[in-house]
Amino acid sequence: MLIAPLWYKRAREVLGWALPPLFLAGLYWLGLKAWFQLDDFPWIGLAREVHSGPGLIQALFQPMAQGTIRPLSERAFFLVFYNAFGLDALPYRILVFLTQFANLVLLGWVARRLTRSSWAGFLTPLLWAANSALVAPMCWTSAYNQVLCGFFLLLAFHCHLKYIETTRRRYLLAEWFAFLLGFGALELMLVYPALRAAHALCGNRKQLRGTIPMALVSTAYLAVHWWISPVPPAGSPYAFHIGPSIFGTLWRYWEWSLGPSRLAQFIPAPEWAGAAGTAVLTLALAGFVVARIRSRQWLVLFPAAWFLVLLAPVLPLRDHMSDHYLTLPAMGLALAGAWGLVWGWSRCAGQTRAARIVWRGAALALLALYLFPNLVEVRLAVRETVRRSWGIRTLVLGVARIRQLHPDKTIVLAHLPSDVFWTGVFFLPFRALGISGVYLAPEAEREIGRHPEFGRVADFVIPADVLTTALLRGQAYIYQLDGNRMRAVTRSYMAARGSWKAQEPRLVDVGDEAFAAQLGPAWYAIENGHRWMPGRATVWLGGPTAKDQRLYLSGWCPAAQVVQGPLAVRIAVEGQTLATMSIPQGGDSMIDWKLPLPETALGKLRIEVAIEVERTFTPPPDTRKLGLVFGRFEIR
Repeated sequence: MLIAPLWYKRAREVLGWALPPLFLAGLYWLGLKAWFQLDDFPWIGLAREVHSGPGLIQALFQPMAQGTIRPLSERAFFLVFYNAFGLDALPYRILVFLTQFANLVLLGWVARRLTRSSWAGFLTPLLWAANSALVAPMCWTSAYNQVLCGFFLLLAFHCHLKYIETTRRRYLLAEWFAFLLGFGALELMLVYPALRAAHALCGNRKQLRGTIPMALVSTAYLAVHWWISPVPPAGSPYAFHIGPSIFGTLWRYWEWSLGPSRLAQFIPAPEWAGAAGTAVLTLALAGFVVARIRSRQWLVLFPAAWFLVLLAPVLPLRDHMSDHYLTLPAMGLALAGAWGLVWGWSRCAGQTRAARIVWRGAALALLALYLFPNLVEVRLAVRETVRRSWGIRTLVLGVARIRQLHPDKTIVLAHLPSDVFWTGVFFLPFRALGISGVYLAPEAEREIGRHPEFGRVADFVIPADVLTTALLRGQAYIYQLDGNRMRAVTRSYMAARGSWKAQEPRLVDVGDEAFAAQLGPAWYAIENGHRWMPGRATVWLGGPTAKDQRLYLSGWCPAAQVVQGPLAVRIAVEGQTLATMSIPQGGDSMIDWKLPLPETALGKLRIEVAIEVERTFTPPPDTRKLGLVFGRFEIR
């Protein structure tokens, strides 16, 4: 019997650990070139707004984005990297990839310890890397919260297993350290005690008692988070739905995680093929679990527990299902699949050649049934996501350059692709970069696909009359996204303006010179995309066209204005008082008011909106009498 030399064994071991990260890098390498999109822009904007110690604390820990508090994976990540690298996305992406490499190594180690199989430890990270749920975190920088939470989750569980093996207290302390840091990455970390308890119930029940302190920490975190974060209102995509619909949501996520059900979306394939593939993989995993349970191998239930425990917090979000929610639950699926493949392959030992062919053929067929649809989706989805981000990059950097060339002009974007709008412009990238006065052309509402569950295209459109006036006065320029550049199309729009419907604008941005004709004489000059009003100011808008339309006002009240006490603000339409609002004493306050309109305003071509504050203030060295800061007035 030949004995392999030591260098060969070490080389094979190193290759076993290195191949999963190399496989991931080869599969998602294009994600390194992805630019910013979606929620990336609010976090970039947050980095631009921090100028002091108290501001930093607020930026790190104030609930944002549906009430989430993720100081490490979102706040600190973008604060540090934006200040170091600005809008160069590559360093952000490199950190994502490096963290994911560490996750693959940790997952392989955990799989080896749980299954006692080096092959299962090798296959588990490979199967997880191939899952299409990883497309979002490997191409979208804001999804780093999933990757970083996965790191802390795996590190904590790794230390837990090491503590069981060695009983060394340092591993228990390290587990607690990783567990607590995980809350800074993603609130999903609160289910870690349930994951730890599931492992104890499936194997070493003596470890169950040690889960109780962690469960108390998770309970306390959940209570505090629930207390300080706003509850999603009914009708919101983030509203909770507790009931039988959870089982339908679970099944849909299960179909997504396996892969075959969505193959028809990417290549020509009959619909029944996806359902059949899902059924075959489900039955194969169930058969493996039942066979091991019959041998009283209860630990085989742990991968299923991993999938369910990590998916449970998002199951009530029936109206907001997303692929990237499967990033961490898919680890459990990968573990179950790798374990089952190794078990099926080992069943050949001592059997006839025909039996070996059957068992190994079945194992390879199941592996192909999982890999093929997932790899097809990964390849196409990565390419499309990155391509879309390049369009956003061209648009945003192009607009930034245009603003440098025309600092006082209104910028209008024409014929914008729907995907670039909903994944880029909708998330206010220009505001994040301190660029104001950017709008969509009037026809955008007709050209861009609607998604009322997210928001309105109309909120970004410049009224036709305002644009016409701005064009005639030379105050506006119109550009179109054309491949990898921004093309000026102002002249062609000048010729087409006669086809626009003339009407009084129902949206006025007081911080844009293009809307100056809609403002009364009392307003002060524009400052950084907004205007101050004195004690009283007026705005003219087109009247409401339906009884259910409301008046929306957005602005800001500085803390210096309410030092003397709460501030009363009177809003009137056509001389008739709509409401008297009260701004409380304290810090800076954002104004976001929604008011009903009087029936007498219905159908009028033009109405006057007046705002009046009970007092003004004059902060030195300013000599003006200041009331409030306003941005937008809108009737919708």
